[in-house]
Amino acid sequence: MAEEADGVKSMEEIDTSTTESPTEETNDDGVISLTGELESKEKETEEVKEQGGADADESAEDETKAQAPESKTEDTSSKNAETRKQQLNNEIRDKVAERNALRKEIAELNRQKYQMKTTSDIPTVEALMEQINPETNDYYTRTEAKLARIEAERELEREARKLDEYTDNIVDNRMRLKDEADRVLKDFPMFDETSSSYDKNLAEKAEKIAGGMLIRDSSGEVIGSRGSIYDVYALVAEAVKSAGTNGEIAGRRAAEKMMGSADIIGSSSSKATSDDDNDPFLKGLRRGMN
Repeated sequence: MAEEADGVKSMEEIDTSTTESPTEETNDDGVISLTGELESKEKETEEVKEQGGADADESAEDETKAQAPESKTEDTSSKNAETRKQQLNNEIRDKVAERNALRKEIAELNRQKYQMKTTSDIPTVEALMEQINPETNDYYTRTEAKLARIEAERELEREARKLDEYTDNIVDNRMRLKDEADRVLKDFPMFDETSSSYDKNLAEKAEKIAGGMLIRDSSGEVIGSRGSIYDVYALVAEAVKSAGTNGEIAGRRAAEKMMGSADIIGSSSSKATSDDDNDPFLKGLRRGMN
């Protein structure tokens, strides 16, 4: 037998107890292939890939689950913020529309009430030239007539600005009164006739005080108030609450006594020109000024 090369084990030295011999297959050309070993390695590689893919999928799923609550919270918060923003925009839009409608109504009433003139009421230059100029005791010249018409237009503009400022002031006061009335009905159900907590006796007495605080013009229109209407109702509600420990009847009596004193002050300073029962503000207060 030929001498074996260094480092090369003989067949007897190979441990076959734990190693499976590869299957030898011979093709038609007589070439031997180790199919068993190749199949084993391919199977092992596929198992590693599958395990790695499963681990990756599981890791991605865990990461998605971990991020889901935070993402959901952010989406909900964003939607709530957008909804609230839309509500505020709608409220502002409604308030502006309400104010514009009220201003238009009051402006027209004031124009009629104070008989405001327009440019069409100012005499033309030709018409002035047929009149006597009080400054010269002679007929207007064309130049004098033009200057007189320009001055009349300027005076008309000044009066219009005054009326606009007066109208805006009334509108602001009326909107404030309406807002206070809405707050009263919201914060103190005892004054809301549609509420189960409505107290007719206290509500009517409080309305009488509020009516005495209203400021009216010569035609009886409400143009403002002497102090906060809301504070009147808040004071009555607080009196009833503070006396509640002594019973409902005692609380009502305490409130009525307090309102009796306030009524004297309100009546003495009031210059109302219409009956409280027909007052549009008080009627509006009873039905929420709707």
